[in-house]
Amino acid sequence: MMKFSVGKLIIFLALVIVVLQIIHLILLNKLENRNRLKSLLMAPQQVDIDATDEEVEVTFLQLADQLQKGSILDSSGEYQIVFNLAPVLKKPKPSDVTIVTQCSYDHLKNLINLIVFWQGPVSVAVYAENENLPEALWSIANLLACHSLIKTFVTFHLVSPLPPKISPPVSIAPSLLSKQPCQWINTSESNYAKRRSYPNNLLRNVGRKNIASDFILIIDIDILPSHNLRKDFIKFATSKKVSQKYPNEFNKTVFVLPAFEVNSEISTPLHKDQLTHLLKLGVARPFYMEVCSKCQIPTNYEAWQKEISSSELLPLFEVPWKDPWEPFYIALKNIPSYDERFKQYGFNRISQVCELHIAGYTFAVLNNAFLVHQGWKTASTFHSAKENDLERNRILFRQFKQELKSKYPESSRRCY
Repeated sequence: MMKFSVGKLIIFLALVIVVLQIIHLILLNKLENRNRLKSLLMAPQQVDIDATDEEVEVTFLQLADQLQKGSILDSSGEYQIVFNLAPVLKKPKPSDVTIVTQCSYDHLKNLINLIVFWQGPVSVAVYAENENLPEALWSIANLLACHSLIKTFVTFHLVSPLPPKISPPVSIAPSLLSKQPCQWINTSESNYAKRRSYPNNLLRNVGRKNIASDFILIIDIDILPSHNLRKDFIKFATSKKVSQKYPNEFNKTVFVLPAFEVNSEISTPLHKDQLTHLLKLGVARPFYMEVCSKCQIPTNYEAWQKEISSSELLPLFEVPWKDPWEPFYIALKNIPSYDERFKQYGFNRISQVCELHIAGYTFAVLNNAFLVHQGWKTASTFHSAKENDLERNRILFRQFKQELKSKYPESSRRCY
């Protein structure tokens, strides 16, 4: 009995030590990243917190004017698109990497963290239904007026369902005028829980169009890149002479970034050594581990974690594609487009990566770089009609795979 009690005591003390280590890590991690992000946010000319009502209102009216005179129809005739609703002040060089992202207007607040981490060109396609266009333009106006980084580096495009034949000009709603400048319209509503189907692949293609840089990184707006990813990749691509203009061994390579989820109580890790420590403690895990582990697990997280960070960014190993892997990656901008028939949830990214595979692309996992989603992805975080969306897109994906056989008749590869 004495031995049993001592054994239980030892186990209890061990658990207490583990819990204390995790608490210590959380506090240390938050302090370190808070200091780092504070230095980024408070750097001169990066964030404007003194925008006035008049500045936001003038920007809003400029955006509304651009919307009224600059929209075109998408290929389906269902959506109107305004490209370059708000162009960047600083055009990227060809050697640069542009993040391409998309969201509904009520998720635009995520752009603030993204631009702080990225410090470079971003192209964002914003979706808003007709009745929400004033709120969408107001959100964009606030971001432009209140954040110099966004005004300098972010290009905005707007996608909305085709309006009624008689549509009044977009004007500032009284409820918007009552808001203070630099306040955000941000709700917990899912992108997919809209009145109309959310056209994620159309948005991705809109964001990709007319990119000035040679390279693109297409991610969701709530995913953050590791520290210095952009600068490190530019250095790698320059040293290996990877570019849009000249043939190279890497011209048909996409550079995969392992993606992770971090407990919402933990600050976003900036470096690989921070991330691997969080993984060991169980407060970080591969992206989509709970909802679709097979969608990410081919990345070979275990091999990636074992490799110690080096002084330069390089491809670590290649991974053969297999269904339903949907990695995030940096690539030359001439990669195949996304099939715009896929809307809502399911197979929208897998279909495009499947085509990359059929078209002969290689998937090379980078050694030091990664992406992070803050918070766990669980079944409860999705909209109620997810399974219906998934089944509808599964049927479309079968058709899509058959069409690829005709599109790439010389390819011996298949999507399975």
